[in-house]
Amino acid sequence: MPGHEAPAFQLVNLEGKKVALSDYKGQGIMINFWASWCNPCVNELPLLNEAYKLSGVQMLAVNVGEDAAAAQKFVERYELQFPIALDPEMKLKSAYKIIGLPLTVLIAPDGTVLERHQGELTDMADIMGLMNRLKEG
Repeated sequence: MPGHEAPAFQLVNLEGKKVALSDYKGQGIMINFWASWCNPCVNELPLLNEAYKLSGVQMLAVNVGEDAAAAQKFVERYELQFPIALDPEMKLKSAYKIIGLPLTVLIAPDGTVLERHQGELTDMADIMGLMNRLKEG
């Protein structure tokens, strides 16, 4: 999928507002797909939160298959600061051909997929490296 246009989407965030991929046109964005029952996601999201605070990179964490209450509880527990969108019916999971969680997708400012990272990101240097790729375009 790298080099191809990222599938467009429109989801609802935890505040009940619509979030679309087109909102990020002209800026790179890191999209992380996660669920609260996924242990690697639980390990990874706090690291992503710290990297997000340091990097200045746009990020959207998409909760897959859970309701807003489950996602909100997780966000509060780990004090996550990046935007959270909900994919309760797993339509975006299907559009992005996700077979396992977590999955991190880098989308370039022109809307094409730069990279897909399947599995847990465990190293802050790796996460910052991905975020720096976005800054470079």
